[in-house]
Amino acid sequence: MQYPYIKKQYVESLLDYIDYVKPDKLLCVGDELDAQTISTYARGTSLEFEGSLQKNIIGLKGLLKEFRSAIGRSKPFIMQRSNHTARIERYISKFAPAFSVIDAIKIENLLGYNDKDINITYNRSLKEFTKGWLLAHGDENRLFSQAGATALNLAIKTNKSVICSHTHRQGILRQSYGFGGNQTTLTGVEVGHLCDIKRMSYLKENIANWSAGFGIVYEQDGQVKPELVSFNKDGSFIAEGELWR
Repeated sequence: MQYPYIKKQYVESLLDYIDYVKPDKLLCVGDELDAQTISTYARGTSLEFEGSLQKNIIGLKGLLKEFRSAIGRSKPFIMQRSNHTARIERYISKFAPAFSVIDAIKIENLLGYNDKDINITYNRSLKEFTKGWLLAHGDENRLFSQAGATALNLAIKTNKSVICSHTHRQGILRQSYGFGGNQTTLTGVEVGHLCDIKRMSYLKENIANWSAGFGIVYEQDGQVKPELVSFNKDGSFIAEGELWR
């Protein structure tokens, strides 16, 4: 999402879909917060002194409450660590290390993940969300230009199928290995983004090979099938054979 640079139509449509379908769990691949003012390239510029971080944290917490409400209070809501959100702890560690031991500054506490009305499990490392499948961010290994290739490469490295983003693209790639008719298949899935590209000031001329969308993971009898859903410009999308607005 890279809040506050979300596209309202995308987020609202997705919230309505989650509220109606009530999936078994909700997974976010990270970059929930952009934290642009404490990025490396903002250091020493006017952007660093903009003073918008607290406002954006409050706004993000409000949005996460909406996602929690949509899926329901009791179902798992999992957030993966990511390079954008990690800027907070990294900035403190580098420029004010004495504060890094304060619990209130840790991502889970600062963003309210332990609050009862948000209740998010925060993964600080790669974790399986179901057998044989890892939730990742996508920056844990080499970045590839082909959609799906970053996830697949990480899958090959870990010997687990992977769902991630970081690339902001959508793609599913598979690779099989084995011999004698005994094959194992690994899958790499990149789920896209919920950003408003027109608001991303660091994209020159707002040019990007990004794909707006999300992923659905079906699981039955130990079999897992990922599916990508792409947004139309108005925020509508087709999922499970129906048009959602």
